[in-house]
Amino acid sequence: MGEFFLDVRSHRLCLCTWGPEAGPLVLCLHGILEQGAAWEEVAVPLAKMGYRVVAPDLRGHGRSSHIGTGNSAHLVDFLGDVDAIVTELTDKPFILVGHSIGSVVAAMYASVRSAGNSASLSQKVEALVLVDTLLPSDGNDNEVAEQLATHLDYLASPPQHPVFPDVATAASRLRRGTPTMSETLALKLANRITKPCDGGVCWRWDPILRNRTGIGFNGNSFPKARYLELLRRIQAPTTLIYGDTSHLNRTDDLSEQQAAMPQAKRVFLSGGHNLHIDAPQAIADLIAEAAMKLKR
Repeated sequence: MGEFFLDVRSHRLCLCTWGPEAGPLVLCLHGILEQGAAWEEVAVPLAKMGYRVVAPDLRGHGRSSHIGTGNSAHLVDFLGDVDAIVTELTDKPFILVGHSIGSVVAAMYASVRSAGNSASLSQKVEALVLVDTLLPSDGNDNEVAEQLATHLDYLASPPQHPVFPDVATAASRLRRGTPTMSETLALKLANRITKPCDGGVCWRWDPILRNRTGIGFNGNSFPKARYLELLRRIQAPTTLIYGDTSHLNRTDDLSEQQAAMPQAKRVFLSGGHNLHIDAPQAIADLIAEAAMKLKR
């Protein structure tokens, strides 16, 4: 895995990359509180097939610059960053992949940048792969009040990261959240997103990301109906990949996604929400299948 940096407006973004630079581009977007390197076990098989895989650390994540005191992360900011990254990386059609919140950003981007919706642009999304994607929750007034109160508290007193005695302990914390993650990968990811601090090491990513209110992906600030309309606009061939034990795959959501994207290919794999960790080879194979006509 290599890394390079891009300056996008006021942010410095770190991008992870695998495979030959001249290969067909596969751009992978991670979920909240993750990092580009989390795609490692999906990217390596694709790189061996000749694809160039690029996975940015979204703003505030991984080694990208922090969002900044007094600010918050918004979906439209992630979206703008992706647009700038694509403009920098390629002027050819490419494959766009997203997991969790990253899949939401990918779907939003594809809805306005896929062939048919952006004929004047050369950087078209040729195929879209959404891994355990999400829909906004309907929410309620009480939840909105609680989210806003939390948001104000976080702005007034930004949260602090826990301190771990060493990187191995931080790696164990990563595996606690995703037990199927190997010790080797956990250590690699932990080494990349920790930094020395008093008493040991702490996370490198922006602690403001613990507050999700600014992301605004809920039924009150981002209505489900509006997002479903974006999904209906997607022109690129789409593959929807779900974990068969994922706690986020509500029956109604799956039905609404299918209704909004009736032409999409749907695949269920053995695993939970973090399928890029649970079933990386299967994910790579499905991405390669989606990308096949691009490589030709």
